Amino acid sequence: MYSDLLFNLTQLIQDSDLDSVSQILAEMASNKTFFALDSGIKADDIWDRLRTFEECLDLIEDSDLKKYASQMIYFSAGIMPDLESVENRYDYIENLEDTITDFKDSDSEFADSLIAIGPCGIDHDWESVEYEGRQHDYFDYKTVSDERDLFALQMTLAKKLNMPVIVHSRKGFKETSDVLKAIKWNRGVIHGYSYSKSELDFFLDLGWYISFSGAVTYSGKKNASDMAEIIAYVPKDRILIESDSPYYAPVPLKNTVNTPANMNYIYDYIASKRGLPSSKLSNLVDDNFKKLFL
Repeated sequence: MYSDLLFNLTQLIQDSDLDSVSQILAEMASNKTFFALDSGIKADDIWDRLRTFEECLDLIEDSDLKKYASQMIYFSAGIMPDLESVENRYDYIENLEDTITDFKDSDSEFADSLIAIGPCGIDHDWESVEYEGRQHDYFDYKTVSDERDLFALQMTLAKKLNMPVIVHSRKGFKETSDVLKAIKWNRGVIHGYSYSKSELDFFLDLGWYISFSGAVTYSGKKNASDMAEIIAYVPKDRILIESDSPYYAPVPLKNTVNTPANMNYIYDYIASKRGLPSSKLSNLVDDNFKKLFL
């Protein structure tokens, strides 16, 4: 029940603690969660993320729950756009490809659990909680162009490696759409969807899946009614759901540290907007994950 397309285990532990996160993973395993995908932000952070997950596993005393937790976890590897990664994009891309290859060729029991590139993309949401205090003065025309290039390089790598992509796009639809039209590798998901219906049609027409986070439950948002319409509009074979934790805790937990344990609130909200039981929505999401990633 209540799978999670995207969360960041390392950041979650930084905002909480190892024991608490280990308990959450055990609860997810107890509830037979089908998948939970851990994402990163740097080219080679997957090795540290794996070690962190293994530390959490070691704290799960029940052997059956430990085994199930190890089976439900998946990983992605990608480069989020910040000034350092944009300026050094060619070195970073080379590092990303080497990291993915080394990980998949390793003798780790999780070697086959690396299933996607990303999150990667465009982010011009200067007030985002994910980039608190981030300065945007350096994002001049050239930097925006280079950011688009970093995204295109990752899309090209995904095409080369035949891997789906988790696209991060905030207030940068034009740059995002330009890259997608140019690279023509339309296999993946637009995570944490935040655009309007017209942009949604663009992504759907290309074949992209759409994922929603707890941010859709914020009734105070100006576009809340529009977002409810969008939630209902996404075809049942294209919808995915994420916690994006530790960010965007859903109502009634807004402004707290978000965790995958809060997924039921997001599923219940989205299910209500689509007029179906949460359990049925959960089955749809699991089926879509299998089709896209497995």
